[in-house]
Amino acid sequence: MTLTNSTQAPAKTDSGSKDATERFLASGRAYNYIRDAIYGGLFKPGQIVTEEDVAEVVGVSRTPVREALRRASADGFLELEGFRRARVATFTDEDTKDIFEIRAVLESLAAERAATRISAEEIERMEKLTDALEEATRAGGTSLFRQFAEFNNGFHIVLLKASRSRQIQQALEHLIEIPLILHKRFEGTLIGNLERTIRHHRAIITALKARDPKWAYAEVMVHLMSARSSLV
Repeated sequence: MTLTNSTQAPAKTDSGSKDATERFLASGRAYNYIRDAIYGGLFKPGQIVTEEDVAEVVGVSRTPVREALRRASADGFLELEGFRRARVATFTDEDTKDIFEIRAVLESLAAERAATRISAEEIERMEKLTDALEEATRAGGTSLFRQFAEFNNGFHIVLLKASRSRQIQQALEHLIEIPLILHKRFEGTLIGNLERTIRHHRAIITALKARDPKWAYAEVMVHLMSARSSLV
């Protein structure tokens, strides 16, 4: 997933551009299906996913599905395997530690930068996303994990953008969603993890409002290392 949370489709200037736009949209639908199937448990760790299967379910041709598989591989959901197929990624405890430790270092740095660069509108957006996550947690239901993914991702994407550092954003863009797959392994403890996440998000916002770089750095470090500890 890119940090823009949506990739710009090609401009419609002629028939070739129109075809490219349609393929782009079809690839996006295929990607969303793959991602949601993994989040929802339809695709299990280690399971084979083929172009043919995805194309049939989504109702698109194989070319955009191929692009979706590559994108899902780049985002860490799948491991490309042979021709026209991939395997749902699996993660060892060591993988989990590495992912969170790398992300903690880089995202803490992003928060440190963001503390003096973030806009009031961005802070308000982070507050709304945290409120939405809290409301979803209270409501519960079968869509809770999907809502967690949406609101949590949105929060961290705003934070990374607020760093105004292209290098940090590029380094982290493929690490944002992977931890959500790891949380899926421990869905039985999701509510406890969500309650902690909400507290941490509010603490991060408070540090950003104070325009205190070191405080923001520390809050994000605590947040991500705590998440790591809950998953290994």
